[in-house]
Order: sequence, then structure tokens, then C-alpha cells
Amino acid sequence: MYYGTRELFDYYICKDCETLQIVDVLEGEELARHYPRKYYSYTVAEQPGFFQWMTTQRDRYELNERRQFVGALVAALPPGVRSLIGTRDASGDVIKMLGDLNLARDARILDVGCGGGTLLDRLARAGFTELTGADPFIEEDGVTPLGVPLLRRFMNEVPGEFDLIMFNHSLEHVPDPVETLKAANERLAPGGVCLARLPTTSSEAWATYGKHWCLIDAPRHTVIPSRRGMELAAETVGMRVEKTIDDSNSSQFFGSEAYRRGIALPELNGLGAIFRNFGVRQMLGWERRSVSLNRQGRGDQAGFVMRAASA
Repeated sequence: MYYGTRELFDYYICKDCETLQIVDVLEGEELARHYPRKYYSYTVAEQPGFFQWMTTQRDRYELNERRQFVGALVAALPPGVRSLIGTRDASGDVIKMLGDLNLARDARILDVGCGGGTLLDRLARAGFTELTGADPFIEEDGVTPLGVPLLRRFMNEVPGEFDLIMFNHSLEHVPDPVETLKAANERLAPGGVCLARLPTTSSEAWATYGKHWCLIDAPRHTVIPSRRGMELAAETVGMRVEKTIDDSNSSQFFGSEAYRRGIALPELNGLGAIFRNFGVRQMLGWERRSVSLNRQGRGDQAGFVMRAASA
């Protein structure tokens, strides 16, 4: 439904931990067909200068530079409004999570599945200086517009040691997330942190919509863990989940409602189409409901903060 092809794919759910997995993992050209060049993570759209400045002010505020008056004002806006001015990356907002981790600006950060590197440049504008991106599906090694190095590598091929390794909605795309987490753990510096942001079946959206839940995103998402599933995966590779931070938004409702009604994502082209289909009042209600679910630990996407079990 993401591209409106309406193809069917089979998934199964683990009876022990309720992790959702695709039956047949796609490979080669068949897999590549579902990652066209227009796929969002490979598209680096230049944000208008004023909005970019506002985003940076808000980011620095969330990163505990509390004298950022403009940033505090932007941070106080409802999430839906903030998304209109570009202060959220394509799959949620990671900046506040990094603020909670109190990372130094010279922390060595690796973003796995970085695509075109939009988030890395955002972090560079916020003051981080030791940034690297890795993505096996970019065309070649390169750099972002701000000069952040991008490596065409799988996680187990990345050299070096890092203070933070991030999976920003990329871990659910790999056939074996446990092996990928193992490779990440082996590259963490002492005291380092692994942050995996991804959808979770431990959510109201999955319980409500089932096969119509928009974050199944078949067939790109191969493994969608429950919260217990993430704990088990971390334990298997010698890490532990230190905390979980929910950051779901109203798309869990309007996206899933659209799919349930047979409306594919391309048919919801822009805010106008969304409001015509669901109405302003319903959208505001879903936004408030999303905030409440995040507080309850029932959002449909979350960031899992993991450290070495011995740390």
C-alpha cells in the first residue's frame, strides 16, 4: 500500500513474544524493486533556510542548550505543527532521544541505514562533529552536503569504534536483526549506547488494525519486534534494554485507517487529501491520542536504548 501496488505478502507472529516476521524474505532484484530511487530515505530534500534555522534552534534546545529561546517555542508546538516546518525526520524525532542520552558533541556516532544522510546533516548543524553513516544500498561511498562520510557497507563491514550506534527505522528492514545487533555491540566503545528506533507490535495500532496497520510496510519490513522481542534480541547479543522511549504520531491512525478503507499512500498526497478523508477534528483527536499512547508505552514506534549487559 506504500506505493499502491496492492501486492500480498505473508507474515507470521511468534507465539512466545508476538514479534511479527515475513514468511519469505525477498532478495536481489525482487527486493530492489520495492526500494526505488524515490524511496524517502534516499531523497535528500533541501529544507528552506528559515525552517532549517528553526529546526536547528529546536534541536539545540532538545540537546540541553536551554538558552535557546526560539528552540523552546518551537519545541512547545504540537508534533503535527512541528512536522509542517520540518523539525521531524521522515520517521519520527530522534533529537530529543539524543538529548536524554546527554551525548557530548564529539561523541562518535554511526547512523546505520542512513540513506542520503539527511539526519546526519541535521546533527551536524546541531553541533555534533564525529558523524558517520552506513547503508549497503546507497550507490557508492560518498559524503553528505555538509561533508559527513557515507559508507556503502553492511553493519558487520563497518570499521572503527563508536560511542553511539543508531538504527533509525532501519533494523526492521534486515533479514536477521539479531546478527546485526551483535555486529553493532562488537563496535561499541566501553560505555557506548545502541539506539534502535523501529515499529513495535506491542501497540494499540497493531491490536486495532492488524493486517491493515500501516507500519507493517510489507514487504520492506521483514521483522517487527514486540517489546519483549527486543529484550530477548538484546539479551542474545550481550546487551540489555535500558529504557524505551515511544515516539509514535497520528500517522498510525490515519495511515492504517486509509489502508483499511483500501486507500493507498499515493492517494493521500498531501495534507489536503488527509483532511478531506478524515477531517480536522479527527486528525486533532488522533494527535492527542498518540501523545497519550506514548506516555502509556503503547505507541506503535519506539526507541530502544541498549547497552552492554556488563556496563
